[in-house]
Amino acid sequence: MSSLRICIVSPLFHPNTGGPGRQAFTMAEKLNQKGVALTVITRELDIEIPELSGVKIYRIKTVNPGQYSLIRFSLINIIISASFSLGALARLLLLRKQFDIVQFYGASLPLLICLPLLKVLKKEVVVKVSGAKPGMEMGSLKGSILRPLLSVIYSLVDRIIVMSDELRHKVLIEGFPEKKIARIPNGVNTELFYPCSDKERKELKNNNKLLNKKVLVYSGWLVEGKGLDTLLEAFRLVVSENRETKLLLLGKGPLKDRLKDKADSLNISDKVCFKGNVTNVHEFLNSADIFVFPSFREGMPNSLLEAMACGLPVIASRIGGIVDIVEDNKSAILFDPGDVSGLASAIIKLLNNDEIRQALGAEARKRIEGGFSIDRVADEYIKLYEKLAA
Repeated sequence: MSSLRICIVSPLFHPNTGGPGRQAFTMAEKLNQKGVALTVITRELDIEIPELSGVKIYRIKTVNPGQYSLIRFSLINIIISASFSLGALARLLLLRKQFDIVQFYGASLPLLICLPLLKVLKKEVVVKVSGAKPGMEMGSLKGSILRPLLSVIYSLVDRIIVMSDELRHKVLIEGFPEKKIARIPNGVNTELFYPCSDKERKELKNNNKLLNKKVLVYSGWLVEGKGLDTLLEAFRLVVSENRETKLLLLGKGPLKDRLKDKADSLNISDKVCFKGNVTNVHEFLNSADIFVFPSFREGMPNSLLEAMACGLPVIASRIGGIVDIVEDNKSAILFDPGDVSGLASAIIKLLNNDEIRQALGAEARKRIEGGFSIDRVADEYIKLYEKLAA
């Protein structure tokens, strides 16, 4: 049993909330399995939060039980974040004897409000910067009214975790001391997300009414910046050559209706399936032939890691954290964000070549096992915590 006592503060903490919330839950689950004593402070949501045996989870009621608005710096986000921050502050004070290190997911308002108290209590503070929306991440504070508070973060935070070289560069530009930066990637549960057999894939396709179809899949938010217009326009070109092709969009967001209208205007609405949020993402991934991720900006996308763990060949935009995960033409095919013809050509190339698809998928799985499994990443977190606790 580890002697580490960690408190995780994450506004979202759920396997189905996407991004930072899913990563926080997955990491806590693995740290718990490795014997780390955990306390979690999170928001009370309007969806059920699974329990973790042996982990104390404290849910803070906020003015809105739903997830954040996907509009950055919206009033509802600020109100939700402020009410959670004050609740977290009170809970941290009450629980102060139960932890030695506090891990924040996001350099946002909860950190700013709770940080002074934690340093008075002589607690070590670790912050993971995701670079994802929504929230007021450290890199987003530049030029805002909160900009002067960055100096407080620099002086009081003990470690900041970044997932990619791009994020590391950003926090260095902001002035954060290099000696306090730890580069640790996101991790994926390779026992849940794994390559299925040909027989299993056929059964999954049959269950989802996709038998004898070539299937493309995207998983993530339906929001601006994800390149979904690019994807639909490229898919129209793909369908003109490969009629028996389907596109699955997993996830929800404010662009759903507009994207449906766009698919209709491109005459591909019968080929595009909007599945919404699903709990069995791994099954949809394993019923697909190609994973497509056309985003314009990312930290280190969980959905990409999950697809690679399933051994899916990946076509993704050449941006940020993605280039830290894959090697072009070896573990994925990369294209310039917004390049409709480039994306369409890459999809058609893979649809017409089983051998390349299989090679890319096998290399993708190998890449995940080599450095992005949740087991390996949790060990890196434990090493960081042990160093701070020494």
